[in-house]
Amino acid sequence: MASYQLPILALSAAFALTRGATARTISRPSFVVPLVRSARGVTMATSTSSTLEALPTSDRVKTTLDPCVILMKQIISQHADKWTDRGGIYSLAQGVVYWKPPAAALEAVAAAAASDDTLHTYCPDEGTIELRSALIDKLEKENGLENVDIIVTSGANQAYVNCVLTLLDESDKCVVFRPYYFNHVMAIQMSRGEDGLLVGPTGEDGVPDLDWLRNQLIGDGGDLIKVVTLVNPGNPTGVSLPRSYLEEAVALCREFGVWLIMDNTYEHFDHTGANGYGDGLVSNASSSVDAVTKVPFWCSSDEHVINIFSFSKAFSLAGFRVGYIAISNATSKSKECYEQMLKVQDTIAICPARVSQIAALASVNVGREWVSGNVKTLDGGREAILDALSPLDSIMGGSGAMYVMAKLPEGLNDRALANALVEDYGVAVIPGSFCGFPGWIRVCYSNLPPDRCLV
Repeated sequence: MASYQLPILALSAAFALTRGATARTISRPSFVVPLVRSARGVTMATSTSSTLEALPTSDRVKTTLDPCVILMKQIISQHADKWTDRGGIYSLAQGVVYWKPPAAALEAVAAAAASDDTLHTYCPDEGTIELRSALIDKLEKENGLENVDIIVTSGANQAYVNCVLTLLDESDKCVVFRPYYFNHVMAIQMSRGEDGLLVGPTGEDGVPDLDWLRNQLIGDGGDLIKVVTLVNPGNPTGVSLPRSYLEEAVALCREFGVWLIMDNTYEHFDHTGANGYGDGLVSNASSSVDAVTKVPFWCSSDEHVINIFSFSKAFSLAGFRVGYIAISNATSKSKECYEQMLKVQDTIAICPARVSQIAALASVNVGREWVSGNVKTLDGGREAILDALSPLDSIMGGSGAMYVMAKLPEGLNDRALANALVEDYGVAVIPGSFCGFPGWIRVCYSNLPPDRCLV
């Protein structure tokens, strides 16, 4: 196996040392900088005065999780000077890819900026007809989705907020599974409060527990569960869910009349093909054709399933902020969901930016093969990260998305360790506490190009 530079060597050294370590070995404060937002943005210190104390802010927002990526960036900036002469701090924290957007996307944006007289104007709330038409074609060919309507959003996070606001009333509950994607939990906390959140367990294999879900649905208070959320491939688990599992989840939610939100942000990162071609053909029960459909990444068209997608990862359009929602138009209930969600869309974003949709349309036209070639280059870095984390007893992930989770030795504080990794080893990771998994860390392996990993 090839040898690897920082951050791989740093992680290897750090986790070799953690074996047998205790909480007393790493005693630095976990996150010592309180996060406070002001009109000028994020500040580094709190301020109290009688005037400010008289101006209340929302209890729901105050009890919402802090945005961990911002906190990690603060810690990185605190220690950046120390690592300037050693190549800088390697961030394996935020989920980003090392490659740039397709050249065709950037060229399309440049051409539009020079000649498109409508670029500065509003478009339909649900997105331009050109992009939505291309997405409907893509969804049928690549995901087996038929009879759906599209809402283009400012990223997949806005798509999820749209769903939460459309589907949940005050007394309703939304299920997520621990370890969870922190922004999903934040959306529920700040819009419906902690009472709107029901957190379920995940097995050691990173697969959410559907037996637990069934017991919740048939138990006391099961009628309050209105939404179930799954991420596939998983963030933060890094696990691709098998197609048979997904079909079981769809059937379970159908049985109890519950909405199922499928966050497919990492659809192009199904490394083992667990939900792709796999064993060949797949039956799509909601297809208008009573046949089988062969697609790279299957999604359910059932009326109670809402599928979320993103351009941020596969096509590296994170800064353009483009995601989209696919909702069945086959029944009156799903059509009503779509119409009601347009109210939310109009309130939050009005519409997605035209310039971003131009980049997205060009990316769709570039196609899945372009993405697959880039994703394949992650193999070496993924194996290196798995090797670096091997001194630890439990590792989750590697089959999907761009993450691996690892369990720290008993007694180690994951937030304190994340701080120490930045200061002492120049490597940033996400503490598992922010994913509802204290004592674990999440490591992203897609941030660096191969030539920065390999010696």
